[in-house]
Amino acid sequence: MKTARLAAGLTALALVVTGCGGGDGDDSEGDGDATVKLTLSQDVDTLLPMDSNVGDNISVLDVVYDGLVRYDPKTTKPYNYVAEDISSTDNTVWTIKIKDGLTFQNDEPVDADAFVRAWNYAAYGPNAMANNYFFERFAGYDEMQGEYEEDDEGNVTVTTEPTAKELSGLKVVDPQTLEVTLNGPFAGFATMLGYTGFFPVAQECIDDVEACAVKPIGNGPFEIEEWDQGQSLSAAKWDDYSLEETPDYGRIEWVEYSGDSDWADFEAGDVDASFPPPAEWQAAVSDPDLSSRMVEGPGAALTYIGFPMYLGKPFDDIEFRKAISMAIDRDTIIEKVVPGRFVAADSWVVPDGVPGGVAGTCEFCTFDPAAAKAALAKAGGWPKDKKLIIHLGEDEESEAIFKAVGDSIQLNLGIPYELDPTPDYFDRRSARDFTGIMRANWFPDYPLNENYLAPVYASGDPKLGNTSFGYYNADFEALIKEGDSAPDLESAVTKYQEAEKVIASDMASAPVAFSRNVMFYSDRLDNVVLDPFSGEVKLRQLKVN
Repeated sequence: MKTARLAAGLTALALVVTGCGGGDGDDSEGDGDATVKLTLSQDVDTLLPMDSNVGDNISVLDVVYDGLVRYDPKTTKPYNYVAEDISSTDNTVWTIKIKDGLTFQNDEPVDADAFVRAWNYAAYGPNAMANNYFFERFAGYDEMQGEYEEDDEGNVTVTTEPTAKELSGLKVVDPQTLEVTLNGPFAGFATMLGYTGFFPVAQECIDDVEACAVKPIGNGPFEIEEWDQGQSLSAAKWDDYSLEETPDYGRIEWVEYSGDSDWADFEAGDVDASFPPPAEWQAAVSDPDLSSRMVEGPGAALTYIGFPMYLGKPFDDIEFRKAISMAIDRDTIIEKVVPGRFVAADSWVVPDGVPGGVAGTCEFCTFDPAAAKAALAKAGGWPKDKKLIIHLGEDEESEAIFKAVGDSIQLNLGIPYELDPTPDYFDRRSARDFTGIMRANWFPDYPLNENYLAPVYASGDPKLGNTSFGYYNADFEALIKEGDSAPDLESAVTKYQEAEKVIASDMASAPVAFSRNVMFYSDRLDNVVLDPFSGEVKLRQLKVN
């Protein structure tokens, strides 16, 4: 459940990030004391790794923490970083060797205990961490969940206490060796471990989680100075950092903005990287000076339409879902509403973005009004004068896109519609409080096609289906499990591709748009590389003149 910052955030992924590097190259000498000025969205509410799952706080934590593995921004391939070695003979029991001598910014050791305490905290249900579900594959996860409710203020009421407080699948062999036992084999386990939710934390962080959420104690090249939430955030280079990936500048200052409102400050020289609102896109790309400082590349995020199949007719009728999809003129909507920052989607896994991504798996993503009308007729039509509700979050750009989607459906199928932007989108979706179709978005946490499929559509519950849509298909679930149990990653990717074909056959959702990474940068910056997942500037590669 991720909410990328639309545009910059709705950017991201691609194995081939050709053209994703900006500037004149990486040979320039930087100013070791220079400050980079960037922007954040004002919806960032925590910097606790276990609870961070949106593009902005992930981008900040990428320079505050080091994980076991990191991802090459050009290939997305994982490589060991804090880990010395990650191995398994059966893909179920994994041995992780941790580099010796590493510390947190408070001098505590980064060792096996540091990962065990972080992962146990994240996996304990009543802690209500956003990244809790990443530990579903670990032995002992179910025993740590119990039953609880969380209110809008984040207060948790436990109705059934969990029977365990620690994952039985974690074993500290020695200070530098951690053994992890999963519920079953998963060839992609090592690929997951670069995600923010798997970062280690210091004991001091667990002792005062609220303080750590505002001022984390990291093990990365930068340490947080001060966060005035909703206003600004600053970080300074950590002098005792011992690993190799350290930038050549001294400080980072983020100013928090709403929507695209930072563009004016970028043009005034007060911000070093930004992108224009849709109305100013053409002027920006037509300006020779500005366009010479634009970096772009394929994105990883998929915007799609979810159907409340749990409501029954017409949403559980595949012909209705085909009709809605084929009635949407994706190319025209993108050209008119969000030029340059999206492309029409035709699959459920971004093609060429992760291992297993294939273009064109969505047969019914092609705009075809006549076929859409025929499919709607097969589904029994739409009740006269009844409006189709389109649920979505409160986001200016999403509302513009889905107003155009609604217009396209109304024009080509004669179905009137009404947008329902809501600040409680995720809570309402989880509670199945929607009466119409819904805008949804996903960008991957790690480079594997499985991450586009299993977290979104699998449930293991043939009666209720997955939480968001009520979707269930036993063949899909079986293929995901076969992929998980594959002897190697290549075989697993093939099985996950077969699982995507089931999603396509069921038209389980309607892909709408893939994001593109786009950023303009000031003449102070060089070697501007965008993160293939979040679309934000890779701060470790950045150089400042």
